[in-house]
Parts: sequence; C-alpha cells; structure tokens
Amino acid sequence: MKTLILKRAFAAALALALIAAPAAVRAEEAAAETPAPAVLISREELPPIPAGGEADVTFRFQNLGSTPLKTPVAAFAPSDGLTLPGTSSSAALADIPAGGTGSVKMRLRAADAAAPSQSVSVELRYLYDANGADAQGTASDRLSVPVAAKAAAVQPPIAVARSAVSSPVSPGEEFTIRLTFTNRGAAAATGASATVTPSEALNILNETSTFQLPDLAPGASASADVRLRAAKEIASESQSLSVELRFAYDSAGAQTAASQSDRVNIPARASAAPSSAQKTDAPAPNIVVKTFAYGGKTVAAGGKFPLSFTFENTGSVRCENIVVTVDGGESFTVDGGTNTAHYKSLGAGKSQTQELPMQAVPAAKSGAQPITVSFKYEYVDAARRAPVTSDVRLTVPVSQPDRFQITPPAAPQLEEGVEGELTLSYVNKGKGDVANLEAELVGNGFTSPARTQYLGNVAAGGSGSIGFALTPDGSGELKLTVKITYEDADQQTQTREFPLTASVEAASFGGDDFEADPEPEKPGFPWARLLLAIPVLAAGGGAAFFFLRRRKKPLPPASSDDWVWDDSADGGMEP
Repeated sequence: MKTLILKRAFAAALALALIAAPAAVRAEEAAAETPAPAVLISREELPPIPAGGEADVTFRFQNLGSTPLKTPVAAFAPSDGLTLPGTSSSAALADIPAGGTGSVKMRLRAADAAAPSQSVSVELRYLYDANGADAQGTASDRLSVPVAAKAAAVQPPIAVARSAVSSPVSPGEEFTIRLTFTNRGAAAATGASATVTPSEALNILNETSTFQLPDLAPGASASADVRLRAAKEIASESQSLSVELRFAYDSAGAQTAASQSDRVNIPARASAAPSSAQKTDAPAPNIVVKTFAYGGKTVAAGGKFPLSFTFENTGSVRCENIVVTVDGGESFTVDGGTNTAHYKSLGAGKSQTQELPMQAVPAAKSGAQPITVSFKYEYVDAARRAPVTSDVRLTVPVSQPDRFQITPPAAPQLEEGVEGELTLSYVNKGKGDVANLEAELVGNGFTSPARTQYLGNVAAGGSGSIGFALTPDGSGELKLTVKITYEDADQQTQTREFPLTASVEAASFGGDDFEADPEPEKPGFPWARLLLAIPVLAAGGGAAFFFLRRRKKPLPPASSDDWVWDDSADGGMEP
C-alpha cells in the first residue's frame, strides 16, 4: 500500500514539473522579448557636506517605462571619502507605477580628509511584467556628491627656551638645563621628540640624548631636563645645545610629519690662557698635491695611463698614519691593484710621490674629467692627537676616438649633358656625437643643383648616405673631389677629401631619327617582284575558273531561309 502511494505521488510531481517547465520557458521568452523599463536615477540638490560632517541625501528613481516597477530595491556604494553611517547600504521602495517616481533618503558622512569631489554608485533592482510573467531588471548610475574639504593647516612653530644660568659654566662643572617647548601655532603637535646635541666642551649625562614630549596643543608647553658636564678645558666662552624637534600635526584631516631645528646658547668660562712659558697650539698641517702627471696631452676613452702625483706636508708638525685614496669618479678606474695607500708619517715640509695605473672607461665623456685624491691623517701637538681629512681634485683630459667612417665613393658612369648621381655612405661607430656634418662637391666641368649639403649632427651609432646630382658639361675625363667636414666628439674640426676621376662619354643620339638616307638603287628588271606575283596571279585565275563553272550549273530551288543571287538588271541579293 505504501509503495502504491509513493508511486502516485511521484507521478503527480512529475506531471506538475512537466506543466511548469513550459511555463518557465514561456516566462523567459517573454522577458527576452519585453525590454526592461528605463529608470532615471537622480538626487536632490544639496550644499557641500563639510569634511567630517553628515547630511541626509534624497535619491529619486523615475520610471520612464510603460509598466510598473515591482518590489524595487536600491543599493548604494559611496566613494572612499564617504561612508553610510546607517546599518544598511540598501533600501526597499514601494512599487513605482509607469511614469511615476520613487525616492529614498540615505545619510552620508564625509571623512575628515575627504577630497571635494566624491560620488555614490546607485543600483536599482526590480521586477516588471513581461507578457504576463515577472522579469527582473536593473538600472544603475553614479551620482556626484560635493564635499567641503578642510583647509590645509600651517606647520605650528615650536618655541624652544632654556632655564636661567646664574653664572658662566666652569671647566669640569656639572649642571642641569631645563628646555621648554611651547606650541605657538594653531594646530596641535603630536608625537613630539627632541634630540639634543651639545657643543664640543659639553657632555650629556642623561642615558639618552632624545627626549619624548607629550602632545602640544596650541599654546601648550612641555619641558625636558638635560644634565650636562663641562670639559676640563673650555676653549670658547660660547657653548650651545643644538635641538632638533620632530612631531606631527593635522593638515586637512591628514597627519603630516614636520621637523624644526633650534640652538640654545650657554655661557661658559674659558680655561686660563697659557703663559708665555707654555707652548701654544700649532696650526693643523695641510697636505697638498704639488704636481701630477698622466703621461700625455689627452687620454683616449678606454685607454690606460700612469697617474703620478707628489703631495707635500705644508705644516710645521709631522703628519702620521696617512691614508691616501684615489677616486676616479665616473670616468676613470684603477687598472689593477688598489686605490688606497698608507704612509706611516710625513715630516713637515716633506713630500711623497705615489704612482698607480689608471684607465679611462670606454663611455667617458670628452673634456677634462675629475680625479679626487683624499687624504686622511693625524698630527700630534701639545700632547693632543687630532684627525684631519682633506680632498684634492685633479683633472685629466679625455678624448673619444674618432670612429666616424665614410665609405669612399665609386667613380660614376657619366654621359655628356645627362644628369648622373654620386653617392657615399657614412656611419658613426664612436660613443660620442658627430656635429655639423657637411658635404661639398669641388671641381669644374659640371653643374650640380646642390654642391654643398648640410647634414647636421649624427648620434653615436647613427648612419646615413650622401647623394649628389651632377651633369657633365663635356666628354672625356672629369676630375672632382668630395669634401666632408665635421666636428668630432672633442669639438675638433675634421676634414676628409675623396678625389675622383670619372670618364664622361660623348652625347649619343637616337638611330631611328637620324639614320642616313639609303643610297638609291640602280634600275633593273624586277625579277624578285615577278617571282612574288606568280602565286598571287595563279590563285586569282583559279578563283575565276571556279566561278564561271558554277554559273553554268542549274541552281537548286531556294528555300525561304536561303539567300540567292538576283541576275536581274537591278542586281543584289534577295531572300
């Protein structure tokens, strides 16, 4: 019994499915045949939303079709500078009749750093009647929303002040300076930190030289205590603390990093002046390059050369632990070995010579290129050791090799009074440009529409050809010269000459127009003409015999489709 019930239920379901399937197909066909109603999406006029503020915006949906919009739902997607503070980004509308308008109000919030131009993407999904069946339609648009952006703030100035100093700082004294930072601007300074650097005669006793400060609102102040110790010997009465302040401030809703440097002076008491019996400090010795050589007038790019220079200690004390470094920059490199040399010492007024192999890089530019010789050394005076560094700049002229190649022209084949052509090609195989390329045709006995041609500049790797048109004035040998001038990569004018000797043929004339008259033939019997006429006479006689014989035979009766010859007086043919 249960099996029978299940079979009947399955049969009923199958019958319903067979009935519903054509209906669904018909609904899809009807929807495909009926276009969705057009919808016009707009918003109400509203003033710009202030950055960081909110506003209610009404969006309208006008049904431009002939069928109502059923159960419409609008979805909203704002741009980056806008948000929907509500819990949903979509809203349901009542049915919109044909020609009617529906609306929905949404609340928008502009970000603090929102740009003036913002927008909202709106999509409306709905059902409409398509020949008795519901079909789904959509309409979308992107609507602009004005925003009043915040004005950019000016970096707030921070005033730095120190606490009072009752008396100048003495050598070896320990003391505390309180630094006060006051925000004099209209924007708050957040995340502020101050880095303090003392002058030569002062040392910081704090664990760190960087002090974190609280946020400084406009007009607010913060302070930091710096513990210091003066050196045993103070050379100058003017000592100082250099303060570098880093912080951030809000500018148009965006955090902007800023920095500020300041200097606070601290009075000090200098050490006692040395007596006449004491030795005064000698000036720091200088090392200078007296002479240098590089082996010639110029160095070809890619070429090797020996660099030799002599340096001298011009001071009054000995230089020790001297390190000499040669830097060729972008144009030179050391050709094997190292660019650094060490000398134990160099006495006052003494000199030392250093040599090392160098090479100009192939891509070096023409002209004087720099080589830097750096000296790092120490000297001892009044029981104190002091380091010194100095740089000396040498210049070495570099030239790019002239690799502008010109293919010599071949002597052309010329004819008197006829225009001919002379060509030659060129290629710049060098790494520098060739400037002001000019070609000239030199010689007499010919005419040319352009004896001189200016071809301009040729870049490295560029190529081309030069062509001259010339017309010889006469025949025989024509001597001419192709003269090429240009400026190479060193701005030097170069000249190339190609002498040619061309053979010019005499002018030729057409044979049909200027043939000499043939000599008149002597009169005689025309045997050849007689032999040619015999076959013609024989053919004519045979034709006449055949015609006469045909006239003697009776003619067959003519049909209506035949044509016969009429022997009547009028003559002619008739059907």
